[in-house]
Parts: sequence; structure tokens; C-alpha cells
Amino acid sequence: MRKIFIICLLMGSALLTSAKQKFGIDLGIGAKAGVNLNKVEGIGLKNTFNSDPHAGFFIHVNKRRVGIQIEAVWSQNHLITDSSFNGFYKQYIKNFDDSLTIESYRFSTISIPLLLNIKPAQWLWIQLGPQFDANVNVVSQHHIVKSGLDVIKKNNYSAVGGVWVQLGGKAPVLRVNLGARYVVGLDNLNALTNVEIWKNHMLQIHIGISY
Repeated sequence: MRKIFIICLLMGSALLTSAKQKFGIDLGIGAKAGVNLNKVEGIGLKNTFNSDPHAGFFIHVNKRRVGIQIEAVWSQNHLITDSSFNGFYKQYIKNFDDSLTIESYRFSTISIPLLLNIKPAQWLWIQLGPQFDANVNVVSQHHIVKSGLDVIKKNNYSAVGGVWVQLGGKAPVLRVNLGARYVVGLDNLNALTNVEIWKNHMLQIHIGISY
């Protein structure tokens, strides 16, 4: 199995190098990880940022001034209620207890951004595009919402904008990249009611490597 993996890796590297030389494109595959600062804005929620990790894989195909990039990113996020949550959503609360004014929901998200790379310089890219988010594994701190109710919608769409710094040019070795982007939710995350709107806002900072 190890020999097969090494052979496939060498063949893939040869194909990438050949494509770069023949077609004059920058074809890169890599991985990245970092921290995201997210807040979910809406009635009954705390308007504060929370820090969590994210990690993922990406592939990009670039010409000299423009390109495209697709990613698969796992991130962890928080939604924290404030003292008005019980009043606005009391019909959904299992035990109406005024002492439980704060609730924390931690949810993991699998995101697939499809980005346009605009390159003012070979080392600096501006990235813009849509993103599909699948929210999974929602964990409640105190379990105050009635059993069987979803607090956060499972799927939503976001808009992404940011910058990517690519170090190492087109060298046929591992290259390092740094990036920062802002993600704004386009859909209502609130699964309890469609009346009150919850929107996710996220700042992501990462470091990665690519071939």
C-alpha cells in the first residue's frame, strides 16, 4: 500500500509539473488551518465574536492575472444567547427558568467556497465568491430548548471576500500561503422561527502549504 501511495504521489507531481510547463498555468493543491472569529447576529443573541479553529483542503487553477479556487473547509462556530432569549423564544424553551438567561450552542460547519482569484501581483490574490455551508453536530450547553427542535438550520449560503498571500512563486516545491477573509451569511440561520433573522459573520485567518 505504501509503494502504491508513493507511486501515485510521484505520478501526480509529474502531471502537475507537466501542466504548469505546457499550459502556463499555476495548478496547486494544498491544505490550510487557522482560526475563525464568528458571531451570529439577531434578536436574542449576544453580539460578540468567538474564536474557534478551522482546517481544510483547496485546489486552485490560475493564469497570470486570474484564476479559480475551490475548497472544503471544516470550522467550529458558536452561537450565544443573551438575556432577552427567554422572552422572544419562550414557546420553544423546555424549562422556562429566568436563571438560564445565557445559552451557548457550538456547531461545526462543512463549507465549500468557490472563489475567483484576482491577482494584482503574483504573490497577492484578491478572492471573491459564494460559499455553501452545511451545519452539523450542534451541541447545546444547558439543553434548554425543547427536545426535537433544531436551533440552527442545516444548510445555508454565504458570500466570501478576502486576500491570499502566496509565497514561493511557481517553484516546484511546497509553497507557503497566508490569508484572511470575511464571510457573511446570506440566509437566516434561525430554525426556530422565520420572523427573527439570525445572520452569521466570520473572520478567518489561516496559514497553509501547497504544491
